[in-house]
Amino acid sequence: MYTQLVKIRNNREGATAPSATRRNVVRARREREKQQRAEDILQAAKKVFFSKGYLKATMDEIAYAAEISKPTIYQYFKTKDDLYFTLMLPVVEDIGRHLELVEGDLDKGLITEGRVLIDRIFAAVYHSYELSPDTFRIVQAFQQQGLVMELRETTREGLNDKGRSNFRLCRRLLSRGMDLGLIKRVNSYELTDLIWGTTVGVIQLEDIKLDDQQGDRFKRSTLKMASNFVVAALQPEEQP
Repeated sequence: MYTQLVKIRNNREGATAPSATRRNVVRARREREKQQRAEDILQAAKKVFFSKGYLKATMDEIAYAAEISKPTIYQYFKTKDDLYFTLMLPVVEDIGRHLELVEGDLDKGLITEGRVLIDRIFAAVYHSYELSPDTFRIVQAFQQQGLVMELRETTREGLNDKGRSNFRLCRRLLSRGMDLGLIKRVNSYELTDLIWGTTVGVIQLEDIKLDDQQGDRFKRSTLKMASNFVVAALQPEEQP
């Protein structure tokens, strides 16, 4: 009798703990499914934006590509702007994170040559392409076609703020390098635009030549040459 009572008590106690565990498991599974659904929508939007362009792309087409209903998309993204912003943001933020790493190493005294500083800045901008080539291409096409003004003001300003922050950080790095005597003193605004424009231009040119089918090797080698040219031009003048 005692043994049976113990079994009954253990069964009752065991029923409570697994119940909480099951709820946690179900909650975690639903969260994973939600995250996967959002990722599926973003991947579908990327394909549609890339093939049709931002203006011609519709939420219906994105829903079809994601194999879900349009109302389901609106549970995750309220507008097409929100989709684009969510796609673009990681590219912009990735540049900022890598530039911040450069700044941290510069402040710690780990960067003692102009060559290293310039190489690292080129690499920071290029890494955003490596992160997601298709997204990078969509972002550049969007900007070149002047479609930024088609975004809602809040979305546009949010992206512009991130972009301006990256440019300010790059100029700060270059100015710091000049103060430390690592590179020759020049206009930091122009130098930032030169590095940024060269990186984007080389990527686009080599894309036209289908370099992505070569493993992007010409992009990397050409940007290395560009970095070498910039370093050579910025060699500090010898003190008399």
